[in-house]
Amino acid sequence: MSATNKTVVLVHGGFVDGSGWHAVYDELTKDGISVRVVQNPTKSLADDAATTRQILDDIDGEVVLVGHSYGGAVITEAGTHDKVAALVYITAFAPDKGESVNTLIASFPQEGPQPPILAPQQGYLFLDRTKFQDSFAGDLSPQEAAFMADSQVPWGLEALGGAVSEAAWRLKPSWYLRVTEDKMIPPAAQASMAERIGATVIETPGSHAIYVSRPEVVANLIRTAMRA
Repeated sequence: MSATNKTVVLVHGGFVDGSGWHAVYDELTKDGISVRVVQNPTKSLADDAATTRQILDDIDGEVVLVGHSYGGAVITEAGTHDKVAALVYITAFAPDKGESVNTLIASFPQEGPQPPILAPQQGYLFLDRTKFQDSFAGDLSPQEAAFMADSQVPWGLEALGGAVSEAAWRLKPSWYLRVTEDKMIPPAAQASMAERIGATVIETPGSHAIYVSRPEVVANLIRTAMRA
């Protein structure tokens, strides 16, 4: 099947929603590529994987499934779907069977910047708005970063704690965009996860919000996965 006959499905991470993919969507659709964007509530991994699978069920033909950050856990769980031909991780978590985002975070290096995650509020997490740009969106304008900080989506503790039942990367080829200035997921942890899953790795400078700041880099990696 040719690349243009594959559909790209974009899965967002925690604290944000699918609208952040707008620039990547524009980059891909201008080439005639069919794109769908999943809007996950990020309440639990099980719910988010089910929502993603619902989108996959509705698509004819093969899919390149893309996940940013926590979205990597979602595509790892949902990517066992028969229509998924490839996985693309954008500075994302890549858990194995029985692992969760929490277990991966516990294994990350403790030196260096730590995400400014506030204490849970009724089972949900938020980032400190005053530190959002520095931690999440350092290469965006202050106005863009402020909007993202002020429009945060609550990230459920059940999403972080949900364990993967079967890791799709053990069944499907994968690609990984390692972002060298990310302060949310340490670059060393990104490299370790990418190596473990056997991903084809591309590196780029940028923040955790790389899909907003450098959409052409993200789109180019997706195009590579589509052609493979």
